[in-house]
Amino acid sequence: MTMKIGIFKMEEQAVEAVKALEQSGFSRNEIKVLAKDGDHSRRIEAETDVDADEVRELADTRDQMDDGYGFGNLGPVGLAGTVGMVGPLTGGAWPYGAGILAVGGLLVDENGMEDAIHALGIKGDDAGVCREAIVDGALVVTADTGDGSQHNIGQDLSREAEEAFRRCGAERIL
Repeated sequence: MTMKIGIFKMEEQAVEAVKALEQSGFSRNEIKVLAKDGDHSRRIEAETDVDADEVRELADTRDQMDDGYGFGNLGPVGLAGTVGMVGPLTGGAWPYGAGILAVGGLLVDENGMEDAIHALGIKGDDAGVCREAIVDGALVVTADTGDGSQHNIGQDLSREAEEAFRRCGAERIL
């Protein structure tokens, strides 16, 4: 799968980009929108027929699935260090205090969001660029431009996707 990526600062631009891609011949299954959270995705879903993926929620879910306690990105070393410091104060109970959860939240932003973006098909350095943009509140629109075998007469639609992103005011195109 080959992908063209557009980064948009405003929801209106992302909505217009989805519509422009559809007018250029992309199906809703070939378009993805990545948003920071539900607050950033509502307009996309309301004004287009494309579902937006909320990256923060995906990262949180993936993190909780790692170990069942919500500390998936901390790993055994992080847990051992935390228990050693807080254990005496809590009588040895699992320390679900605000400070520890805040550390977990920071790691989700740094590692979990990028892992979630990778899982959605964005690879390499592009995943880090997209993570930074999403953390800053931007929306990421991707178009599966094909590998020469998916589309009509085997054409690569990367140029059409890039033109649609430019027309709609993409801050950056990858």
